[in-house]
Amino acid sequence: MPISLASTDKLAALKALPAAESQSFHVDSPEPGCSGVTAFEEDQYIDVLFGAFAATVVLQELRVDRKQATELARSRLAALTPPFACSDEEWEAILEPRAWEFLVHQELKARGAKDFEVVRVRVEKNKTIVLDSRTPHAGTPWTGKPGCKRLFKGHFYGFREDLLKRNRVNLTEKDELTTVDLCDNDHFPIFSWAQRGAAGPLFAQ
Repeated sequence: MPISLASTDKLAALKALPAAESQSFHVDSPEPGCSGVTAFEEDQYIDVLFGAFAATVVLQELRVDRKQATELARSRLAALTPPFACSDEEWEAILEPRAWEFLVHQELKARGAKDFEVVRVRVEKNKTIVLDSRTPHAGTPWTGKPGCKRLFKGHFYGFREDLLKRNRVNLTEKDELTTVDLCDNDHFPIFSWAQRGAAGPLFAQ
């Protein structure tokens, strides 16, 4: 754990009960920073999506040009013979997210991105694991020993305070303190990349 924290709103205590299931994979912030998990009472685990951090950094680079890139894709489709046309509503709801996914995957291939792998990492009692806030990870299901009634994890978040001073569009402090599901509109290409590996889909219903 860090020696001191600027404020307690970046610190949390998480309690897991015997029926606790695993979390969905998520990133703790779309912005650079760090997240720390400390195991209390006994060793605990965290699932890390190995390989996905590098892909998430690439995604972050591409996001600033998303609208321009997908609009270019739309114009190329419209220029086909015969032209491929769709309404604005169809484009926004269905086709634009697919164009975005395709473009991100093409860039990942060009950069030699590897298949992702889910790795369960042990966090020893009273030890802390620190991840970049953009690393996809998930809390594991109940791992308590017989007779254990609950498990606590300490969780702290850290990010550069000057993020709020940058010339960024629609950036608020809430954005830095809100986890991001990999199935959200921007990050879905990371989720779908995990489904296409040689070993088969990593996530299944």
